[in-house]
Amino acid sequence: MGSDGNLKTWVSDQLMSIMGFSQPTVVQYMIGLSKKANSPADVVGKLVEYGLPSSSDTHTFAEELFSRVPRQASGVNLYQKQEREAAMLARKQMTYEILDADDEEDDDVGGNVENRSSIAAAPETRKADTNRKRFRKKNESHDDEDDEA
Repeated sequence: MGSDGNLKTWVSDQLMSIMGFSQPTVVQYMIGLSKKANSPADVVGKLVEYGLPSSSDTHTFAEELFSRVPRQASGVNLYQKQEREAAMLARKQMTYEILDADDEEDDDVGGNVENRSSIAAAPETRKADTNRKRFRKKNESHDDEDDEA
């Protein structure tokens, strides 16, 4: 932030010497103009186009301004970076599958290699079972109580 303040002060001082006045909006405009320009010649062309004299002072000011203004690194901006990360995350999430909860898995906390391989095969058989209907088993002990009474 300190260098930004120094840049504004320097541009303001240069505008005072070239044009005879300086305003904060003009200073911001000059800095923005220099950030968008591709070369010092572009800056000079814009300054002359907007009414500054085409003198050696204007050329020197444009060259120094162009060299002092910080440039963004030519690369991916923040939005594109976030989009790329979101796309990678979405691709990664597509590889995940929902795990089925089995009562047998909860009992075997330690687990060994043999159980892990059978657990990996279990989802395949379970997928085939999901298409058929499941009926509740009747509780026969309830019927026995009625007979005894």
